[in-house]
Amino acid sequence: MDDRIKERLTRRAVWVRALFMVFFAIAYAVAELVVWAVVVVQFFIVLFTGRANEKLLQFGNNLSAYVWRVFRYQTFNTESQPFPFDDWPEEKVGDNPWMEEPELAEDPPEEPAGEHKPDDG
Repeated sequence: MDDRIKERLTRRAVWVRALFMVFFAIAYAVAELVVWAVVVVQFFIVLFTGRANEKLLQFGNNLSAYVWRVFRYQTFNTESQPFPFDDWPEEKVGDNPWMEEPELAEDPPEEPAGEHKPDDG
């Protein structure tokens, strides 16, 4: 076996990173479950109130930033380890049309009973 390959296979830093990658794969799986819970809860909040819950929007935004950081670490795009080895992301929620309750369209006026318009054809 080539000495360079043997050296790479025995590098402690690579194996430590592999352990962290397994840890963050588990953290991602948990985060994915939490994302789905936020999705379902937020959907029903919007359905019944007409607007999104601000705290859930903020949490969902931060959670998506966390998942992005996990992916960047997992794909070797950064050496910066996400939470819990770094701060939890605090991302600002931008303009969001779901923050305000939409105006409901008025129903068209009903025709009074017995006043049916004749067909032209």
